[in-house]
Amino acid sequence: MVALQIVGGVLLALVLVYLIWKFYSTRADFTYMTHNDQGFKRALSGRGFILHPEEFIVRGAGAAKIEFVALDPASGARKLVPLMDARTGAVNLRPQYCVPLPFTATTADNHTVIVEARVQFSINRNRMFFVYHVQDFGLALETRIQSAVRAEVGKRQDQELRAGLHEVEESAIKRLRQAEDEGDEAHEAGIALGVNFHTMSFTYSMPDEFGAASAGVPTLGAAGVEGAAPAAGAQAVASRTAVMRAGALSLRPQQLDQLADVFRNQTPESTKAILAVLEMQTRQNIAEAMASQGQMIVVTPQELGLAGATVQGQILSRVSAHGGDGAG
Repeated sequence: MVALQIVGGVLLALVLVYLIWKFYSTRADFTYMTHNDQGFKRALSGRGFILHPEEFIVRGAGAAKIEFVALDPASGARKLVPLMDARTGAVNLRPQYCVPLPFTATTADNHTVIVEARVQFSINRNRMFFVYHVQDFGLALETRIQSAVRAEVGKRQDQELRAGLHEVEESAIKRLRQAEDEGDEAHEAGIALGVNFHTMSFTYSMPDEFGAASAGVPTLGAAGVEGAAPAAGAQAVASRTAVMRAGALSLRPQQLDQLADVFRNQTPESTKAILAVLEMQTRQNIAEAMASQGQMIVVTPQELGLAGATVQGQILSRVSAHGGDGAG
């Protein structure tokens, strides 16, 4: 009898230990994933016991890392933020802000823009199946965001992008939500990420293409290696090239399109003025290039684009007046 009581006490103690080990308690802002030898099992909610002996909470060093790139407000740098506590297995369901590193996108008229995006998202408790199966959650999330933004930017010309930035943000977040909905229907891992996308905002800038066009050529040595000591003649040519300004002939189509955008709503006189300046600069570049070869060049005001030869007329008038005084 005593032996039975001892055995019963031991069994009861084992059951209590098992129930304590298998007890879980969640809140609205976090959950746990469970798995068995077949893979993902379920996402837990509320509180209770995991009764099946082969079902365990996903945790520990062997669990996949669920993290994303965020912005450190103190330093302004990017950092990786985990969404799952590796020790307990608790998965954070609170809304988070993913801020990928700046990336490039191309508009419909071939302008390259540098995008900085900020996307608010949260893990979806009802779609934890996808979170469990994503091999690299952070990379998948960044790739999905970049693809959505690039697709929307690529549908618009640069002037349309400036005028409808809010529309682009709404279209991109709609595209992200659509990808989640389409991937959830058949449990196709790798299509949905298992997240809710809430809001998106982004800013963009354009590279200084005009500065790049007017920059000097790199210094090359006899072996053609950048940074090697150049010959005296090559150094002189490089120096003269570096001081030349960008003319109309040196502008790429994207740069000309930017100029057209700037003067789109200007008066015809303003457009004519900028074209005249570009033409004069191009003429100057041609003259400097020819003069760099040691040739003597005589350029008339008409060739410089000075309408009416005003300067030449003033010089001739002064010479004539000086000659008349000397003769008298």
